[in-house]
Amino acid sequence: MPDVERTCVILLRGGGSCLGSAFAVLVATAAVAAAPVPEPDRWQWELSGGFDGTVHTYALAVDDTTETISEFSLEAALEGRSGRGAPRRWRLRTEASAGTELFRQRVDGDWRLTGADGRTPLRLDGTVVARQYRRGTEYVYSSDNWEGRLDLRAQPAAWRGALLELRGWAGLQDYRTPSTLEMDWRQAAAGIYVRSRRPAEGWWSVGLIALGRAYPDTSAIDRDVLGLELDWDSGGLADGGLRVHHKSERRTIADEAARPSAWTHWTDAAAAVPAGPGRLVGELQSEVWAYDDEDATWFDSWRLDGLLGYRWGDILAASWLLGVAAERLEAGDNPDSYRQWGARAGVDAFGLDLAGSLTVEYGHRDYVDPLITLDGGGFAETFGLYSDFNYWKIWLTGSWRLAEALSLEALASWEPERHTEQADDSSLGFGTLRLVWRP
Repeated sequence: MPDVERTCVILLRGGGSCLGSAFAVLVATAAVAAAPVPEPDRWQWELSGGFDGTVHTYALAVDDTTETISEFSLEAALEGRSGRGAPRRWRLRTEASAGTELFRQRVDGDWRLTGADGRTPLRLDGTVVARQYRRGTEYVYSSDNWEGRLDLRAQPAAWRGALLELRGWAGLQDYRTPSTLEMDWRQAAAGIYVRSRRPAEGWWSVGLIALGRAYPDTSAIDRDVLGLELDWDSGGLADGGLRVHHKSERRTIADEAARPSAWTHWTDAAAAVPAGPGRLVGELQSEVWAYDDEDATWFDSWRLDGLLGYRWGDILAASWLLGVAAERLEAGDNPDSYRQWGARAGVDAFGLDLAGSLTVEYGHRDYVDPLITLDGGGFAETFGLYSDFNYWKIWLTGSWRLAEALSLEALASWEPERHTEQADDSSLGFGTLRLVWRP
């Protein structure tokens, strides 16, 4: 606490007011005392070990074929972040794992400068991921590779309800042995955005982007992209509201003979309306591709995917969902066109020791016109490229805390298909079970 009496004597000699000066000193002292004191940096490390498995069953010629890739791995991670209240915030996480199939490394982090008005004048994000496959494993056709991305954001100007944000990012993927399915690429992009400053009152954003991607070994498919991004969020869906994201892009390909240029439009919308003890929820995704020149591989299409359901319960404890899902792919005369519908049920639970999510969907897919005719050499043959099927989709995530620093974490999915043509039956499953120690 400053010496108020001594300050008064000094100011009186200069002709000031002792009472006013003392009051000013006390106000300044209180402000300093109330200002948040940055907390020290925090570091945490973790060890985890577990099993990952992927199973794919499908028909090959006249026999069913099952491919299985499984791996046991051990992973160590170290994560640090700045303390709360620091004007320059940062986060850094490093991971390394050794498995029976491959080695993995990952480094990602961010650094941001925060202003007194809540803005982030400058932010930098970066990620690097590397993989090395063991010889003689199931990944016989995969090449060692690494990829990286760097993002820079700046907010040079702000107004009462909006701010200007400039973004730039660059990335690459590099394979030790490039191939037709695994090609090196380099990418750079820039964007300019105007967005709101008050998320609680409704968040919105408008952005323009320009992007270039180059393939060093296959320059024919180099592309330039111009895009428009729109976002709107009325303030969250917990009590009812609307959230919409839309992106439109013009993709120009270097060699139109290798792949035609195209327009693409992607929209994702979600809405909630309070109703009784819960709320009606709806989701809608739309994806449109329009090519300059169509062919058998690149064809115009419109995919529409939606959900209409009812959700109830406590989002901080357990919540339930019942609904109907539908999907439609319209591809003109292409045999890929289909209609799909199903029933979906789910539960999300969040407890101190047990948390997770389970979603189950059962439905049917009906191809509109799956027949294709091959005409050549004086003969014509018509056959079905696809067959209708019933399907299951099961997704599971969970975490069980066994002790203060020890937990068991699981992630699994299973998607079997039962076709009208039994030879087309297939199923795809994935699962991971991991024991994690966070001291």
